Amino acid sequence: MKKLHILRTVLVLAVLFFSFLFLPASSEAKTVFRLANTGGPNDDYTFGCEQFAKNLAEISNGEMEVRVMNNGVLGNDRVATEMAQQGSLDFSLIGQSQLNLFVKPVLAFDLPYIVDAAKNRQFLEAFDPYTGPLYKYLDAETQKVGLKLVMTLDTPFRSYAFTPRSGVENLSGVRGVKVRVTMSPLERAFANALAMNPTSVGWTEVYTALQQGTVDGEIINYGTFAAANHAEIADRFLLTRHNMAKIFVFMNKARFDALSPEQQKMIIDAGRKAQMEEWDFSQEYERRGEEYCKQHNVKLIELTDAERAEIMKNIQPVYDEYAKEIDPAFLKLIQDVQK
Repeated sequence: MKKLHILRTVLVLAVLFFSFLFLPASSEAKTVFRLANTGGPNDDYTFGCEQFAKNLAEISNGEMEVRVMNNGVLGNDRVATEMAQQGSLDFSLIGQSQLNLFVKPVLAFDLPYIVDAAKNRQFLEAFDPYTGPLYKYLDAETQKVGLKLVMTLDTPFRSYAFTPRSGVENLSGVRGVKVRVTMSPLERAFANALAMNPTSVGWTEVYTALQQGTVDGEIINYGTFAAANHAEIADRFLLTRHNMAKIFVFMNKARFDALSPEQQKMIIDAGRKAQMEEWDFSQEYERRGEEYCKQHNVKLIELTDAERAEIMKNIQPVYDEYAKEIDPAFLKLIQDVQK
């Protein structure tokens, strides 16, 4: 009887053991990715990254998780994208002005007034991963350098904000003012065309640079200005609205290629949904940013018609110089999607 009891116990344990072996994948089998984001918790593109993580978790039924690393803790966007290229990071976020260091045609997005602000929504639709011509072009280009385009995020059109020290009251007042620009040669060329003194400063150092007088101006939109609380150090905007700001999220291509087709589709679908959600959010983000400026008595200086004409005259040589460096087919695509 005792032997029979022992045998039954062994059989039960054996059944439990083999049942455990063939259970569906548990949370321990979950695939975890890291996404490097230079934005803070209040930025519109941070919202887009977090929506992407949320969407992917839902679409994959929890099998894939994205951990968004905010505030540039893994380095600036250029460093993070190099990490993604090399495979030491899964996802990176990078702005258009830095992306041109990896893929030259992106320089086109920094051409002043290349995108009509009134057609920004249809421009976004050109980045749909299934039907968008701009997505298809850039995805093909970035895959050549080891990056798979997952989604694009939108920040509203940018102008220049200045400190009280600058004394800027109109377009002619910007002459000689040190203004923060990114690594984009076109941002620098535009600032030079307006007789400003461009200085490259990383985003995470901008607040301190403005505070200490390293620069007295910055290229920025209302929403980001408010999110970073820059009314503490800058008190006026010159509303050029000359430059859109696209943010791109990439995945290491080898890592993407190693996934199953089903998993790849989940990632693309999660990004596709997130970029539309972020666009809606960014519109409200900009509206709230403008309200912030008004509440903090930030001067909002509109350009006169004569000043706009002066800008267009001054930047023509910039177009002539840099258009030669950009694939004409890509420039035509940008123009065509706005028709």
